[in-house]
Order: sequence, then C-alpha cells, then structure tokens
Amino acid sequence: MPAPNKSKPYPLSKLNDARELVEVRCAYCKRAHVYYATDLMQLFGDVDVDSLAGRMTCESVTGGHGLLHVERIFSGSREMVGRKIRRLVAIQIKRVPIWKEE
Repeated sequence: MPAPNKSKPYPLSKLNDARELVEVRCAYCKRAHVYYATDLMQLFGDVDVDSLAGRMTCESVTGGHGLLHVERIFSGSREMVGRKIRRLVAIQIKRVPIWKEE
C-alpha cells in the first residue's frame, strides 16, 4: 500500500529568502492584507505558513470570524500592482496585574 501524501512544512524563513509575501484573507468579510514574512516572524516565530490561518484572527470583529485563507504571493507579480503592504511598526505588551491575598 502506498504511503499517504504528506506535504512538507513550509516555514516563513523560506518565504523571506524567496522574496515572497503572505496574503491573509477573511473568508467571511472578504478583507485581505499583505504582509512581509519578516514581520510575521517577529510575532509568531518561524512557523509553517499554513499554521498562520489558525494563529491570526480577522480584525473587523472582536474575536474574529474564524476562517482565514493564507497564501503566498511573489512580490514582483501582477497581483501586487496597486496593493498596499502592511508593515509592523511596534509590538505592545499588555500588562495585567495579578493579585494575591496574604
């Protein structure tokens, strides 16, 4: 019996080496954003591209809609004409106090 077809993980670092971008699109509200792989690596680490759909949420509704579609785009393609690329400016860490009664 032949072995099942398992795809190899494709990390974000390979996208960065090939100068490709990542497009994340919400299946519900049809919003799409294009990101550099280096910006996503700062947030999530060098993870598999397919795992980003479960790690990211749609920003139009608090809590997100659920289903995101992630694909890679070559930066020199026709699809990129007139599109804006979202850049990471800063990462804010939320400080939440935890109290203990003594």
